[in-house]
Amino acid sequence: MNMRIAFLFVSLVFVILRCQGADVYPNRPVRVVAPSAPGSTTDFTARMIAQQLSERLGKPFIVDNRGGAGGIIGNDIVAKAAPDGYTLLIATPSFTVLSAMTKSLPYDASKDFTAIVHMVRFTNALVVIPALNVTTLKEFIALAQAYPRKFNYGSSGYGGATHIWPELFKKAAKVDLEHVSFKGGGATVAAMLAGEVQMMLTTIPTFIAHVKSGKLRALAVTTDGERSPALPDVLSMREAGLNGMSVYGWQGIVGPVGMSRAVINKLHGEVAKVLDMPAVIKPFVAEAGAVVKSSPEEFSGYIRDELRRWVDVVKSAGITPQ
Repeated sequence: MNMRIAFLFVSLVFVILRCQGADVYPNRPVRVVAPSAPGSTTDFTARMIAQQLSERLGKPFIVDNRGGAGGIIGNDIVAKAAPDGYTLLIATPSFTVLSAMTKSLPYDASKDFTAIVHMVRFTNALVVIPALNVTTLKEFIALAQAYPRKFNYGSSGYGGATHIWPELFKKAAKVDLEHVSFKGGGATVAAMLAGEVQMMLTTIPTFIAHVKSGKLRALAVTTDGERSPALPDVLSMREAGLNGMSVYGWQGIVGPVGMSRAVINKLHGEVAKVLDMPAVIKPFVAEAGAVVKSSPEEFSGYIRDELRRWVDVVKSAGITPQ
């Protein structure tokens, strides 16, 4: 009987400790992996969120930049980490696009991660060089249809989001454009300004200064309806006559698969509170972003939908994953 009582007592203590996991989390530094170079939009978000979480929770949230291989290196670190909440990943569209564009990955994006919170999304736009002498999306589509494969679009790297987004546009608009890959968004913009490529489709902060100066021209934002406050005079894709082009840049937090619900809830709740702070919201809005704050379940569903979407686009475009 004494042994049975002792066993029940130990079991009860174990359950209590598990339930209280969120209360004691974190009790040591937390590593926040940003799968990009310092100075990128992803790095900016990681550092801003990490700083606020450090202040709120009393333990350091340390940003670890692990760029390279389009994000695969950073993603893999988190996929193979202990599921204790002390290694987190800032996930971006490349997190899902890589699964469609890469022949083999050292992890499974659909099984090896825990969705925690979808933080923000950023409006994209299709941008061209003024030398094309087109001022509307309809004019650009007509020009591209008249001269198949004559015009190029630039991306920040093979297999990334800025590679696959224009492929979706090509399918929707029934045009044939050549892909030219560069090392990063800055290099792509430089190539646009030099006239080496004629089009790109990427997040508004990447190019907005050059649109305002007249060096580049934004033809449409990639939404099915709403315009962007950052470019209020630029039509949405739907307004311009093209449906099915609701495409956003986004950032969220994921961890390794197997994290406890208590820690997931703690992180989600704290990040949601951070995203309510005016000092945090303001920079996102300035960068044509919008706060999302979806639940872990909603974010998990969003990731699943994105994974399926890009696999379908890659197949229909006839792209061979590398």
